[in-house]
Amino acid sequence: QTDSVESEGLDNFVEFANRMEAHELPDLLEAAAAYAAFVEGRPHFSRPQLMKRVAKHELGEEFSREDGLRSFGQLLRQGKIQKLKRGQFTIAESSRFNPDARIAGE
Repeated sequence: QTDSVESEGLDNFVEFANRMEAHELPDLLEAAAAYAAFVEGRPHFSRPQLMKRVAKHELGEEFSREDGLRSFGQLLRQGKIQKLKRGQFTIAESSRFNPDARIAGE
């Protein structure tokens, strides 16, 4: 049963990423963070959770762990993903992948 719940969440993430027009790795990672925070209501998430979600959905090309780490670091430096404590991160409310902000801005 865990698989069906997880794959259902995955399908919804794929839909979310497509709707948000996330295609490149940094965008996909930010969209995965936004999905965890704004759709699933998670107060925080880990880097491996995001990487796993993006790797599973196969929207973009295959990416290496190094590419993923580089893109994640880039999002941190840009302030799009914020570190809460060791291993725990959150997404900036100002993310362009925040569905509430998109609706208000459209």
